[in-house]
Amino acid sequence: MRDVEHPGWALNLISAGRLQPGERALVVVDEPLAEQGSALAAAVRDAGGEPQLELWAGNRPLAAPPPSIGAAAAQSDIYFFLAQEPRPDEAGARIALNDISGAHGGRAVFLGFVDRELLEGELSQPPAELAEAARKLLADVEGAETVRIRGRAGTDLTLKVAGRRWLTDATPLEPGDFANYPGGEIYIAPLADGADGVLVADLTVPYTVEGLVDQPVMLRFEGGSVQSIEGGRAAELLNEIVESAGPSGRVIAELGIGLNPSIVPRGHVMLDEKAARTAHVAIGNNVGSYGGTNESSIHVDCVFSEPKIEVDGRSVEIPVP
Repeated sequence: MRDVEHPGWALNLISAGRLQPGERALVVVDEPLAEQGSALAAAVRDAGGEPQLELWAGNRPLAAPPPSIGAAAAQSDIYFFLAQEPRPDEAGARIALNDISGAHGGRAVFLGFVDRELLEGELSQPPAELAEAARKLLADVEGAETVRIRGRAGTDLTLKVAGRRWLTDATPLEPGDFANYPGGEIYIAPLADGADGVLVADLTVPYTVEGLVDQPVMLRFEGGSVQSIEGGRAAELLNEIVESAGPSGRVIAELGIGLNPSIVPRGHVMLDEKAARTAHVAIGNNVGSYGGTNESSIHVDCVFSEPKIEVDGRSVEIPVP
């Protein structure tokens, strides 16, 4: 396959997914990215794969993957999912697709909030090499029981993580793995009752305001669940999302640490959560590949700056490649 025949972002995805000749590859897109889905399917075919293109559509919000997509994922070696307009109340359906794929060792690559400009620009550039930094940080936090995470704007959370596995999307994709693109974090699903303190998201809260938050969004956790959300317009919109999901939407879902020094936060959650010198805490769904037990229709990552981390009372340095 000659590079000139296909867009750089498609070649990057094929490389990140470790597509092998003869593998069955499901390409899923939402309606705004139908043209890009066709381009990716063509690149997969020329790389020796067997593509199947499907549209993420139906009666919205989707509570489960559309039947044709679920059936294809059950037979595919890898799926690529590109969404320009992912809905907050379809996180459960997207995670269910991961479960279908991962059950037989399928690999998965997800891109959210992407458009043609981003694909043809930043995501067509060579990706950063972050595997060494990720492995170092994973080694430093392995076996942790309690994590304390602080941030420049006031975040101070204590999380219980005993028995949970730290994961990363910064190392080569293996059978059953799920990754975002671009990658660049390590992450873990805390215990459902294991979050106490304050999260202050001073960078990004998706599905709320355009770009960076208008004011820092403060979430107070007690016993693993959000007790209050305060701030400006972004906080008001997050409150609405959480209320619509019910109690499950308030539960701690994830802690992630960003490693990618080439990304500058700009209010794009799928990029900002990977940026070096950021961390994120999510609420809502964390079943399946995350390794948690809380089922919810939402999964909302709240990104903050300049994290500092302690593991079982021991300070851990976050590497910047």
